[in-house]
Amino acid sequence: MNRFESVTAGTASHSTWLPNDGNQVAGYKPLRWLMALLLVAFVAGCGNGGGGRDPILGGSASVLQGLVSIKVTPPTASIPVSGTQKYTATGTYNDGSSKDVTASSIWTSSTAGATVGPNTGLATGVTANVVPVVITAAFGGKTATANLTVNAATSVSFVVKPTTASIPVSGTQQFNAIQTFSDGTTQDRTTTSAAGTASWSTSGLSAANASVGAATGLALGVTVTPLGQPVVINAAFTPLVGPVLIATPATLAVTNATVVSIQVTPALASIAKGTNQNYQATAILSDGTTNNVTANPLTTWTATDVGAPLISPVASVGLHTGVAAGLNLGQSDIRAAFGGKTSPAGGAILTVTAAAPGPGPAGLVDLGTASTYGIMATTAMTLSNPATSHIYGDVGLLTTDAFTGFSFDVAPPTLISPISIFVTGQTTSLTYNSNNHGAMVTAFNDLNAAWVNNSPTIKPAPATPPTGALPAGGTFTAANQDLTGMLLGPGIYASSIPTDTLALSNGKGPLVLDAGGNANAVFIFQASDITTTSGGSVILRNGAQSKNVYWVLAKTATIGLGSVFQGTILAGNVVTLDLGASVEGRVLAGAGLAVPADGALTINGGVVTVP
Repeated sequence: MNRFESVTAGTASHSTWLPNDGNQVAGYKPLRWLMALLLVAFVAGCGNGGGGRDPILGGSASVLQGLVSIKVTPPTASIPVSGTQKYTATGTYNDGSSKDVTASSIWTSSTAGATVGPNTGLATGVTANVVPVVITAAFGGKTATANLTVNAATSVSFVVKPTTASIPVSGTQQFNAIQTFSDGTTQDRTTTSAAGTASWSTSGLSAANASVGAATGLALGVTVTPLGQPVVINAAFTPLVGPVLIATPATLAVTNATVVSIQVTPALASIAKGTNQNYQATAILSDGTTNNVTANPLTTWTATDVGAPLISPVASVGLHTGVAAGLNLGQSDIRAAFGGKTSPAGGAILTVTAAAPGPGPAGLVDLGTASTYGIMATTAMTLSNPATSHIYGDVGLLTTDAFTGFSFDVAPPTLISPISIFVTGQTTSLTYNSNNHGAMVTAFNDLNAAWVNNSPTIKPAPATPPTGALPAGGTFTAANQDLTGMLLGPGIYASSIPTDTLALSNGKGPLVLDAGGNANAVFIFQASDITTTSGGSVILRNGAQSKNVYWVLAKTATIGLGSVFQGTILAGNVVTLDLGASVEGRVLAGAGLAVPADGALTINGGVVTVP
């Protein structure tokens, strides 16, 4: 039973109403509901400090919630003594999604015939065996196994590749040390691993004309080598078991070629915020050859915003790596400079989009770091009737300090909370509490991602109307559908057309959301707008929880006088909360971000409680 129901049932007399299905549901009187809400919200604000925070929105519980099984791949493998095999653990969730949980799993091997990194999934053969070693991964209370055979294959060659190469002065060449076994398999011994230690060196008459990373195999041209006297590149590998391996060396010539131009690839790429994109920088040389200078210590990388994104920067790129990270929504121009040349502007454009939703219960709406905010807006917050306004959560105003009707106890940037309104969390704007502004920017990006990923385009409702004793989603057929008196089950519900408004009056009683006993049941409502009139309210029953109810709106939300509203509002534009209205959820305005001028929030006296 939700918070409103238990308090109302235990503290106030109230009427009842009978919905169309004949089930009697506790009714309400708006003012008594509000008094009960204030009492319970106050108690909640003095409670355990958030230990019961929504498990699907933050913390380790968000990863484990909804986990059905894990799988280890490959299921079978064979390696020689001192050989390695990389395993991957993949978690599957009850919404059908999956996630790589390799680094979060605990790995073990059944015998000493092989070892496996406890958090890496990298197995190493120790002794040859007939009975396979069982490799086990454990994560979130689930386990999965794979069989690894350590065979008796012997080493037949150990070679540095490529066998010959040429680079200009200051150019680089990546060499690799490859061991081949009698069964045709190979092992890369370029770097130190769980199987042993790698080492590299130069030799010959021109040994000083190039250098090579002692543990990387990356060679750097220092001076031009005399004709017929290349640098000799050597590699050795000391395995955990067996003798030291000495590789057949390679040769490297350092030329006097100069850089003509730099090319960065790929030319076009798109990634989700919070993920990475690998780029390559190639130097076109005067002798007609090319050189990969991506990781050259003399190569510099830059990422420059294209246009004027709402939040800057859009991306960053490692100084000598070419790995770009998507930070905010928009486009970034990725460029590299080496040898006095820079890749052309616009030659490599990276688009950063909203992050994909994470795994969890079916229909999960992942708010990320926005989950702690009771109210958010992009451009302005207006407050009236402050004595009756309580926010049980954080407050965020993205691009300005345009608070109207607020008064503060401390000047910027150390502001923690206004004194004219009761707020249990911290209040942050452009300069107020500015130390937290970066975190708030991330929260707004997370909000926008949730708004996009749960829009009708990405997550459409069933095209058929909601039907049956307990509907499981659907598209309403009536224009400006009034939800009053409806009984709805878990699912996605949408207005008749994307530009239509959903209404909630008190004509036939409240909207009732019934989880059917499933505490993880999710309800998503999609429309252009939602408007509740005086007393229009939402009731939860049979395990339904406000933390699992979401209102994804292209434009606006107006929660009317005395309305008792359940769920998180993700509004593309403005939100108004009228006198006596209460929301157990979140009121998040300006989720669209593309139209920041419309992302304002007005509170005419009401209560918002983060579930």
